[in-house]
Amino acid sequence: MNMKKRHELPPFKQLTQFNFDVERIIEEIRNMPAQANTDDLKEKDGYGELVGGKCGCLQKAFGLKFDTIEEAYKFLEENDVEEADLKGSLPAGRRMAWDYRNYVKRYDEFIKEGDDGKYVVDNSPYKQIAFTQYNPDEENRVYEKKMPKSRLDERHYNKIKDWVKGTYIEEVINSFKGEPHRARVAIMEPGCLINPHIDYNTDYSVRYHIPLTTNKDCGFYVIKLDGEKVYQQMKPGEVWFLNQGLKHSAWNKGNTSRSHIIISVNGQEDLDD
Repeated sequence: MNMKKRHELPPFKQLTQFNFDVERIIEEIRNMPAQANTDDLKEKDGYGELVGGKCGCLQKAFGLKFDTIEEAYKFLEENDVEEADLKGSLPAGRRMAWDYRNYVKRYDEFIKEGDDGKYVVDNSPYKQIAFTQYNPDEENRVYEKKMPKSRLDERHYNKIKDWVKGTYIEEVINSFKGEPHRARVAIMEPGCLINPHIDYNTDYSVRYHIPLTTNKDCGFYVIKLDGEKVYQQMKPGEVWFLNQGLKHSAWNKGNTSRSHIIISVNGQEDLDD
């Protein structure tokens, strides 16, 4: 399998050959079992727990415990909405606060005290609900592109969850020519910012986004290797490749939630169509 690297692929590309029924997907998500409505990065045996110490950045953003509520506040302040237009009206050098002008939810809606007396950033402004789960049968599979043992291999997450089997969502996941593995819906609440980051090179896997709900104040940018920022907005029902091998960021400056299906695919055949 010839997988192109990040510099050989565009920052974004719309896959116009696909046309999915967004309302049907949303209805199936609404009707999923209550126990399925869990954060993929927090749930027991989920992605975050199995990653553990292998990828501390995920644990830092999801499920980190703080000894004092002040430390939890500081975490939210330092992971704030840098891209917000309202930031220009703040005093010089000050970042936008989560409760500023009710633009986003209050601090105390995100910080909870656990039974152990620790404070956690709960009800995160960003969460993921998994459609697939860890597949132990894949653990010893040998791929052409190997993942260092110090990191968890996302390609092992290709087992469809029971509640997804037989649904239209499963049909969507299996619509690509490449082999799908980790699939989930990612929800960004108003005011959420995903800081610029790189996931992995595209010769390991590619990611396709299918917007379900969005608003005019949601967006992405990808920073090309020459430093140019390429901005992109996506509409519900569209399918987009986002080059996760390049540094990228996403935000929701609007007043409504933004939800995207993200499907990781081993193979790039769909990009060639």
